Amino acid sequence: MRRVLKGLAVLAVVLAGAVTAVVIHRLQGEKDIRGSSTEFVTTLQKAVRLVSFRPVLPAANPLAIAIIPPLGNEDTIATRGIAFEYDANGAPMLLSEWPAQSFRIAFGKRDATDPPCALVRYMHNGVVWTTPHGIAMTLQPDGDATYATVEREARALLARGACR
Repeated sequence: MRRVLKGLAVLAVVLAGAVTAVVIHRLQGEKDIRGSSTEFVTTLQKAVRLVSFRPVLPAANPLAIAIIPPLGNEDTIATRGIAFEYDANGAPMLLSEWPAQSFRIAFGKRDATDPPCALVRYMHNGVVWTTPHGIAMTLQPDGDATYATVEREARALLARGACR
């Protein structure tokens, strides 16, 4: 049973990352998608009122901010995540963040929840990590970028406080 739960958690993170990329692209010209918790917001002040945690802001001026569905729990403010599309030195990136939801996130033999703040590769060019308080974070390119580029940006985010 535990193996099944781990597998479902892995699948949820991978799908959530892919959904985030699609949602950000779809929402560039729209206000929101009716009937779901995914909502494009125009200001960080509005966005932080729609999630239950203090998100890490990856850039001073994100290109887009979206409230995204939770990783497998009921859709409430306490479980929703937030995603930022931003420019990282010429490479468009998507940073997604979700509050602690009491499960492990593992890819192969690498557990992204233990130890916290350790980058774990989860796609050919995406990384996931968790904070000491259980916030799950994924970083992936919004377009073509090498794994090295994504990893370098993830390490820069960690150095700037993305693992508090």
